Amino acid sequence: MLYDFQRDLLNNIEPNYIIAADTGTGKTMMAIHHYLKHNKGEPLLIVAPPQKIKEGGWQRELDFVASKYNIEIPYDILSYGVLSKRWKEYKNWFLVMDECHYVKNPTSQRGKAAIKLTQQSTHFLLLSATPSSNGWGDTIAYMIMFGYYKNKTQFLREHAIYNRIDYGNGPVNVVSDFRDQEILQKIYQSFSIKLAKEDCLDLPPLVFEKIHFNPSKEYNIIKKDRVLGEELFDNIAKLQHGLRFYANQSDKLKYTEMLLEGTEENIIIFYNYKQENEELKKIAKKLKKKVFEVSGSKTNLPDKVVWPELKNSVTIVQYQAGAAGIELQYANIVVFYSPTYSYQDYEQALGRAYRNGQTKKVTVYQYITKGTVETNIYKALDAKKDFTEELFRREIVN
Repeated sequence: MLYDFQRDLLNNIEPNYIIAADTGTGKTMMAIHHYLKHNKGEPLLIVAPPQKIKEGGWQRELDFVASKYNIEIPYDILSYGVLSKRWKEYKNWFLVMDECHYVKNPTSQRGKAAIKLTQQSTHFLLLSATPSSNGWGDTIAYMIMFGYYKNKTQFLREHAIYNRIDYGNGPVNVVSDFRDQEILQKIYQSFSIKLAKEDCLDLPPLVFEKIHFNPSKEYNIIKKDRVLGEELFDNIAKLQHGLRFYANQSDKLKYTEMLLEGTEENIIIFYNYKQENEELKKIAKKLKKKVFEVSGSKTNLPDKVVWPELKNSVTIVQYQAGAAGIELQYANIVVFYSPTYSYQDYEQALGRAYRNGQTKKVTVYQYITKGTVETNIYKALDAKKDFTEELFRREIVN
């Protein structure tokens, strides 16, 4: 179940470690096998963002591994949202913290609880594509977890360089840099390993990740009553639109925010509706991403000369406007936020990033709301067919 690069990585790390691996390299599967290798019978605790827990990826992977090996894996999954209240319940568990950058602030309630949880665990593994994207200040919590410093005060006393800045109410000391960075680098590298997708020789050049959601209340109301508030869905076209749009906007947006927050790689998001565009741009701007856009009324893309240095960008593309004729090889994460009915548009959209000139391996996220029209759309697309009105009538209306 492991690629060679995953097996090699696990053979070269200690039981307590940080895996700083790119999106699409299989951090979940590596973490489960790390637990299987080092546990002494204690149960496994997964701490993850609520969006990941709700999507169910951890449960699916754990159940899959247990079934393949014909074993039982005792585990619990805890949200970061309740970590500060419940960490005491998990003494002597084997700990995996997914998207560990959520606890990089050692003085927050969540960060304090995470540090205490690592200290009472049998072993702990931290996962993130970007555990320390903002420099040494982001590593302080990890340094404490691995026992190199007692607290943030000690770290700053030994390494912080301050500037005095006048904010109007008098001068304030502000950390401007850190001393002894070679020492800090040596310490950090003693418990962390970086894994880039392009270094994974046996990883396929195109990796698909299916992200599952449950249908929204609005979807179920429209499907049953053909009405939502004052909006009627009294013909096939309106019903198709309503079911596709209202499949689950809320959870998709939350998951997208988590995905964007956890990487500095360049991302393309394909969408259908203007309202999706507006909400996606709000999230990208909130996270201070560089935002590019292709729609029926606007085309704003980075110049090719900046592609080699470009990072931390989001390109939001409407299928009909940008499925063909544009080159987006600067991005290596593709999100199909809501599906298109057209197999041609789907293939063309996929080919915007995965084409000649792409130097990185590409991860594709398909957002699929279970038990909805989206499931049927992807069945057709996987069969290299359009999702037609006839299929809609057969599978949804009837």
